Amino acid sequence: HEELMGMIVSPVRTGFTWCKNQVTQFFDSITQYDSLQAENAALREKINNLQSQIDDLHYDKVQNDRYKDLLSITDPAYTFEYVSADVVTVPSDGWGATFGINAGTRSGIEKGDIVVCEGGLVGKVTEVGLNWATVATFIDPQISVGAMILSTGDVGVTEGTLELKTKGQCLVRYLNKDSAVNRGDRIYTSGLGGVYPKGLLIGTVSELRYEDNGLSLSTVVTPAVSFSDLKEVLVITNFSEDAQ
Repeated sequence: HEELMGMIVSPVRTGFTWCKNQVTQFFDSITQYDSLQAENAALREKINNLQSQIDDLHYDKVQNDRYKDLLSITDPAYTFEYVSADVVTVPSDGWGATFGINAGTRSGIEKGDIVVCEGGLVGKVTEVGLNWATVATFIDPQISVGAMILSTGDVGVTEGTLELKTKGQCLVRYLNKDSAVNRGDRIYTSGLGGVYPKGLLIGTVSELRYEDNGLSLSTVVTPAVSFSDLKEVLVITNFSEDAQ
């Protein structure tokens, strides 16, 4: 009888064991599937984050290159950080020597930051608040900029005067008296001193003036930018020379 019962029960036990193994394998496969799904999701997130970083870097490079082209910068070896701002106030005298913008320290702007626009150099920030700033253009007597005549390589310094400010112009002084500079020559920032990046367009030579001492030459400069028509500017909050 025991042998007969064993013959009957054995297949049943085998069947139960098989079913148990199948159920165990099924749940194991579900667990492995969930684990793989979680791992795949984590990998997808990493890939998306990396792609986002690549996109951001590409965007920054494209923007930086676009700004260089926009400003007609002759020396491309710079990386810039900008804040865009609208011109919201203009001086009552209409000379365009100073104006107000609608961005300030909240946007990262500091006193002394350089201001530019599509045409080239505008000036620099002389006063700043939380959400406003005052910009003095380089024709203002309080501003001086290292300048270079592109065609000759001569360097000098811009200087604003009350006489020329009313005409929207300024001087570039201390040029070599034997310089071959001519009317119409373009003048750019020299980059000397590190205050202004090299290669920003300042304007063109409209008149030559020899100094009274006869030892140097000055040029009257007509700015590339029409200050009275400015609607928007870019404030350079940081710039650095690219590693060669």
